[in-house]
Amino acid sequence: MTVAAGGNAGATVTKRLALMAMQTQHPALNLRGWLMVVIDLLYPVRCGGCSDAGKGVWCESCNDAVQQLYPPLQTRQLALHAPWEAIAIDVTSAARYAEPLRDGIHAFKYDGTPALAGPLAQLMVEAWVNGGLQADLLVAVPLHPRRKRERGYNQSDLLAQRIGAQAGVMVDTKVIRRVRYTDQQALLAHDERRNNVHGAFKAESARSNGKHIMLVDDVFTTGATLSECAATLLSAGARRVSALTLARAG
Repeated sequence: MTVAAGGNAGATVTKRLALMAMQTQHPALNLRGWLMVVIDLLYPVRCGGCSDAGKGVWCESCNDAVQQLYPPLQTRQLALHAPWEAIAIDVTSAARYAEPLRDGIHAFKYDGTPALAGPLAQLMVEAWVNGGLQADLLVAVPLHPRRKRERGYNQSDLLAQRIGAQAGVMVDTKVIRRVRYTDQQALLAHDERRNNVHGAFKAESARSNGKHIMLVDDVFTTGATLSECAATLLSAGARRVSALTLARAG
């Protein structure tokens, strides 16, 4: 397993002090540096998995505790609704949705910790390599603009960008968009999730036609969101749709 990214609080403070030493000719920058040192000391970065301070956003112990999945256990097929019910969508997941990854994903999505994208995406890169995955495009499951404003970023897009950079696959952020604001899937019962996202997406035919598209998302639970996205992309002319998620529930 890849060693987690992070560093510790002492190293962070040392780096800031070194930077300040180079900024002595710029008082405003120097003052900002001192403020950042104080913030680092009073509010050290905590691990998204175990909440320990001074170990970076994702510590080595939590990274080692992730229950990674390996072929053939990691791949499941996702059934689609009409008229695509005869097409099976392969969904590859990097790990089980269990502690400490569960807390890491929660911190990533809801606690404003976009820096977790790096170490968490690395788990997905390993799944990509181990599974021999290929695609023409990586496409993050989109958030509605209102939800993105509330959260500050689309966590799936941050993951897709890092996977694409390492896998050498283009990321397209405009091929599909969410056109209807929906309730959070995590708050709904399994049988309510499919209705919640039905008709919530629209795809651009010019960007998806003839392409093998790999959807990227954080958690695969019931598959309702991935199923709706896949059907939308197929309707827009995609040749094939598959999916890669960070975690798989159940």
